[in-house]
Amino acid sequence: MRYLLAYYSGTTSQWRCLDTNLLPQQIDRAEDLAAALENAPMIALSWMLERRPFGSYQATVDGKSVECVMVYELEPTAASPLGNGTDYVGPWLEMFMQTNEPIGTIGLGAGKPIPKEAAISALRQLASTPLQASDEACQQTIGRMRDYASSAAEHAEALPAAEKQETA
Repeated sequence: MRYLLAYYSGTTSQWRCLDTNLLPQQIDRAEDLAAALENAPMIALSWMLERRPFGSYQATVDGKSVECVMVYELEPTAASPLGNGTDYVGPWLEMFMQTNEPIGTIGLGAGKPIPKEAAISALRQLASTPLQASDEACQQTIGRMRDYASSAAEHAEALPAAEKQETA
């Protein structure tokens, strides 16, 4: 079977969706969806933009809840407007959700809280610190830039000679 999973992301304040064709394993029953998502943590993370434990599939729907994944059945051979899952398809998803009824839900456990001030202030402090030319990382970067500039210049000098040979 093939399913469309829709989840409301509080991080982006939008509904996000996943076509189960993008999962690495074949899904035969809706009851297998939670396990398939647990077995593909990077796909689930890129879709949900956070890590949350998945509960079991329930064949009942109590409105469009933000604490669950809405499960819609898709035609197995229909072309997906979702592509590889990285494009924004918000308007299409809104229309799809208005014209189709979910067949069930997958419960979601509590997400891990996003770190607040300590992490942000440390990041701001790091960003405000000017680069020091004496730092080893800066020296390596400057060395790579010099190597690239000299190899690019040598390559540019070699091009006219090659072009002359071709015209002769």
